[in-house]
Formats: sequence, structure tokens, C-alpha cells
Amino acid sequence: MRVRELMTPAPVTVPSEMPVDALVDLLVERRVNGVPVVDADGVLLGMVTTGDLIHRVADARVEDRGSFWRESFYKSVFRPNGPEPNPAEGATAAEVMSRNPAFVAPSDDMAVAARLLIEHRVKSLPVLDNGRLVGMISRLDLLRCLRAHPECCNPFLRHD
Repeated sequence: MRVRELMTPAPVTVPSEMPVDALVDLLVERRVNGVPVVDADGVLLGMVTTGDLIHRVADARVEDRGSFWRESFYKSVFRPNGPEPNPAEGATAAEVMSRNPAFVAPSDDMAVAARLLIEHRVKSLPVLDNGRLVGMISRLDLLRCLRAHPECCNPFLRHD
């Protein structure tokens, strides 16, 4: 089965300048684990997931490390100072999003999507057609297919 047959077309998207508090509200209200961040032309810029936002909670709860050397190690390993903003301190979607997310094409086989979902440890993938976002496919979409068509999902069980 192809991704286009399983994906959610026209998913909820957010602009890069959307404030984090509005992102949190959107994720909670829609009961979704993430949303694509797109520009005005529908080109994917990144993804904001609950995982990206949970850094805010983790950073607020980290106890004092008590030592300059430990603090330096913590910052160099867990909070690198580079061109990318620290997601725990970001104020907009652009500042907290994961850049360069894995994606699939509408014509890809569902097995490709399953492999990427597992390898990248994500719950959903953007579906891009010529660089533009046309849908999302999630682990739940694949499970729905498995339930409806158990024979199509395992190539070893096919009797073509």
C-alpha cells in the first residue's frame, strides 16, 4: 500500500512565528503529538513535537549541578551553544522546532514509512510532494491499515 492511501491529507500546520504558548494550546486541543511548521508556500521548515516542548519542563526542573566543571560539561553536551536556538528557551515555533525531519513521498510504500518511523523514533512523518507538505502519516495510520488488511503489511505473508 502507498503512503497516499494512508496519510492524513491537509494536516494542521503552523507558521514559524507562532508563539510557544499557542503551540502548546494547539497540541493539547487537537490531541496531536506534533505539527509541521511551514512557510507561506507550504514548504516544510521543520516539526514541533511534544518532545521538542518537553525540554522546557526538563530544564525548569534540573537541579543545580553544583560545580563549574559539571555545569560546563552539561552545557557542552546537552545544551550546545551554536547557531540553533536552545529549544527550552525558544519563544516561537522556529526556535523550538526540529529541523530537517525525516519525510516520505506520497508514492512511497508504507514499509518505507514504517521503517522511518522506527529508525527516527517519531510518531508521525510529513508527506512531501515536490518539497511541499501534502499530508502526514502516523504510526496509528499504519496500525489502522494493519487491522484492516493484515495480509498487506508483511511481505512474508503475501500470497501473490
